[in-house]
Amino acid sequence: MPFNRRHAARRFIQPCCQGRQQSWPVSFLPVCPFVQIAAVVAGGFILSVGLSDPAAAQIVVQAPADTRTSPARQHYDIPAGPLAPALRSLASSAGLLLTFTEDQIGGKTTNGLRGQYTVQEALALLLGNSGLQVTRLTNGSYVLQKMSATGHSPTNVTLPLMTVSSQTLKQGTAEEGYRVSNISGIGLWGERSLRDTPYSISVVPSDLIENVNAQNMGQIFKMNPLTQEPMIQNFTGVPFVTIRGFLSANPVYDGIPRTGANGTAVSVIEIDRVEILSGTSGFLYGGGRVGGAINYVTKSPTDVPLRRLTFGNYGGTQFYGHADISGKFDDRGRFGYRANLLYQGGDTAIGEPVNQKVANIVLDGHLTDTLYADVKYTYNDYRKEATQPTFNNMRERIAIDTSKRYSPQWASNDIESHKAYTSLRWDPNKYFTLRSAFFYQDTRMRVKQISLNEQVDRTFIPRVANSPWEKHEGYGGYIYLDSQFSTFAVDHKLTLGYSSTFYEYFTLSGTVSRVGTNLPLSELKNISEPDWGESFGSGAMSSVWVDRYNNILIGDDITFNDQWSAMIGFNYATTMNIASGWYGDGNKYEKSALTPTVSLLYKPIETVTTYISYMEALEKGTRVNNTYSNFGEVFPPLVSKQYEMGLKYDINPNLLLSTALFRIEKANQFSNQATPIPTYVQDGLQVHNGIELVLTGKVTDNLTIMGGGTLMDLNVEKANDPTLEGRKPINAASRMGKIYAEYALPWITGLSLTGGIYYTGERYGNAANTDKIPSYTLYDIGARYATRVLDKSLIIRLNVINLTGKNYWQDANYLGVPRTVAFSVSTMF
Repeated sequence: MPFNRRHAARRFIQPCCQGRQQSWPVSFLPVCPFVQIAAVVAGGFILSVGLSDPAAAQIVVQAPADTRTSPARQHYDIPAGPLAPALRSLASSAGLLLTFTEDQIGGKTTNGLRGQYTVQEALALLLGNSGLQVTRLTNGSYVLQKMSATGHSPTNVTLPLMTVSSQTLKQGTAEEGYRVSNISGIGLWGERSLRDTPYSISVVPSDLIENVNAQNMGQIFKMNPLTQEPMIQNFTGVPFVTIRGFLSANPVYDGIPRTGANGTAVSVIEIDRVEILSGTSGFLYGGGRVGGAINYVTKSPTDVPLRRLTFGNYGGTQFYGHADISGKFDDRGRFGYRANLLYQGGDTAIGEPVNQKVANIVLDGHLTDTLYADVKYTYNDYRKEATQPTFNNMRERIAIDTSKRYSPQWASNDIESHKAYTSLRWDPNKYFTLRSAFFYQDTRMRVKQISLNEQVDRTFIPRVANSPWEKHEGYGGYIYLDSQFSTFAVDHKLTLGYSSTFYEYFTLSGTVSRVGTNLPLSELKNISEPDWGESFGSGAMSSVWVDRYNNILIGDDITFNDQWSAMIGFNYATTMNIASGWYGDGNKYEKSALTPTVSLLYKPIETVTTYISYMEALEKGTRVNNTYSNFGEVFPPLVSKQYEMGLKYDINPNLLLSTALFRIEKANQFSNQATPIPTYVQDGLQVHNGIELVLTGKVTDNLTIMGGGTLMDLNVEKANDPTLEGRKPINAASRMGKIYAEYALPWITGLSLTGGIYYTGERYGNAANTDKIPSYTLYDIGARYATRVLDKSLIIRLNVINLTGKNYWQDANYLGVPRTVAFSVSTMF
C-alpha cells in the first residue's frame, strides 16, 4: 500500500494498540465488471484478479444517535491551532476512524483541548463553533459533516468505500510546519512512527520542495541539517550526498536499494517525500551507505480529483510548465491514476542551455478487500550544454566567480531514462502481511566534460573527455512477510524477507581524451571542440561493470510494554562485482557477511522516545583501476560499525525535536598521490564521532522552522603509516549549522515570508590534508502568497538562492551555486 497520497482529501486514522501503529486490512466493495486487472507483477508474483457484480457497489448505512457502550474518559493535550492536525491528533490518541475532507476544514481553527474527556466531549470541544458536527456510524467510525439548519444529524450517510491505514494521510504540509508523523518504512521494517524509530531520520515533504522552487534535490540537501550540499554537476540528477562525513551515492527508491548511481536519474516532480536516514544502513539496505541513505518516495494517486498547473522559472531563462493530474477511475474509488508532466527549457543563471522533458504515470488499485497493487513509470529526457568544468589538483584554493560560465557550449551531457516500479501488499488476516516490490531502470547517457588542472601561474590545463553513448541497466526488489503474535505478555512483529539489487554498465569504445595548453580561466569557453575521429562511438556495446547485492533478512520488533521495546535483526549480505577493461581484469568478486542490528527504546512519557542502537554494514572491497600502480588489486570487504544513542521529543503535535550521539568506524582507503603513478591504499581506521540536532515544525501558529546542526570529530586511527594518524577524511565538514524559517504575516492573510541561513565548515580536498576547502555561509530569502481567484486556489512563490552571491566550493572539484532568482505560480483547474 502506498505510504502517502498527496493532496488526498479524505483522512483516515486507524485504531492503535498500546500506542503502536497498526495496519488493518483494506475493506471495500466491488465495482463495475469492466474494471479488471489481468496481471500485476510485484516482487516476482503474477496475479490475476476478477471483479464481481456491481450490484453491491454502494452501501448506505444508518447513522443513529451515538451508541458507544464505553464512554471512558482519557487525557488529551491538544494545542490551539489549525483544526486538521488537532482532529488527527485526537483520532490517533482515541483510536478511532474519522473521515473528513479538506474543503470542510480549510481555514478553520480550534481552541485546543486539555484534560479528561470522553470521545464525544473531546470532539464537540474541538469543533466548537466551526459549524461542523460528527456523526458516529454503525461500524463504529465517525464522519465529519456540516451542521444542518436544525442542528440534527442526517439519517443516511454513504460510507466511504475503503478503510485504509494511516499511510494515506497527507503529512508534512506547510500548514503543519512540514512535520511528518510516520515514515513509509525503512529496510525490512514497515511503516512506523517517526518518533518511535531508533534511527536519526529527517523527512522532506513535497510541499517544502515545491515552496522553495527546487529545481533539483541539491537545494533541499543544502537546507537539511543532516546533509552537506551535494555537487550539482552530477548530470544524472541524483546528488552525491555526504552524511556524517561519508559519501552516499546510491539512492533508495520506494524502499528498494539501488546500486550504480550513474543509472538512477530522478526528477523533483515525481517525488512525494525524501526520507533521509543519517547513519549506517547496512542491515536495512545491504552493502554500502555507511554514512546514511536517501529514500525517494514517489507520488501515488490522490483520493479526490487533482488538477494543478504550475508555471515558473528556475533562474535565468529556465522557464517551465508542470501539470499534476490525479483522481479515481470509478465512483467508489477502487482504482486510481496520477500523471505528472514537465517541460523545461532556457538558460541557467550563468548561461547554460537546459532542456528537460519528464513524464510520470501512476496506476493503482484495490484488487480485493485485502490486496493492493500499483504500477509506476517515469520517462526523463535531459540535456544540458556548457556545463561548468571540474577542478582537479588545485594548488591554492582560490575563490572563483561562480556567476560566470567557463565552458564552451559543446561541453554537454545528455540522459534518457526509463524507470518502472510495481508493488503489492496483501493482508490476508490481522496476523500476516505480505509486502513486495520490483524496480527496473534503463538509462542511456553521454558526456563531454572539461576538467582543469591548476598551474603555478594560476592558468589551467584543460583535459577534454568525450564519453560515447553508454547504457546503465539496473533492477531490484524485495519481498517481506510480517507476522504479529504474542509470547506471554510480549508482543512481536516478526519480519522475514529477501532483497536484491543489480546494476550493469555497458559502453562502446570508451572515453576519448584530449589535453590542451595553459589557458587563463576566462578563455576556456573559447576552446574549439576537438576532432574525436571517425571511429568514435562506433561498434557494439560491451559490459564493463556489474554490481549485485543480495540480502536475506530477519527482524523482530518487540514490545514489552507501553514504555519498553526493542528491534533486533540480522542480514546475511552478499556483495558481488565483475569489472573489465580499465576497471579490472574481468574476474568475479564475491563476499558475504552476517551484519546484525539491535536497538532498545524507552519512552519515559508518551511524547518522548529515547533509544540506543548498534548496526553493521558490509561494503565490497575496492577493485583498484588502471590509474594506479597496483591496478587489479582487490581489497578485502569492509565491515563498518555504528553506535548511536538518541532522543526524540514531540514538543507539540506539529513540532519534533531530535538529537543523536554517534560513532562510526570504517576502514580508511585513499590515494597516496605518489608520482609519477599513485598507489591506492587501505590503511587505518576512519572514525567519526559526532552529535546531531534537528528541530522541525511549528514553533508558533505563524512561525515554522526546520533547523539544526551537526558537530563531528573526524580522525584516522590505528594506521600502519604514522603520518596518517589524525588526518581528516576528504570532503567531510566537521561542523554544520542550518536554519530555514517561514513566517505567516498575521495582518495579510495568505502571505508568508521565507528564508534560510546555511553554514558549512571547512573540509579537506585530499587525503594529505594540504588542500583546505574554506567554510561558507549561504543566505536565501523568499515569499509565498496563497489566495483564491475565481474560486480556484492560487499560490505565488518567489525565492532568491545565495542572496549575497557568495563564491564557494561545493566540494574539492565543483563550484557552488550562483545567485539565482526563481519563481512559480500554481493554480487548480
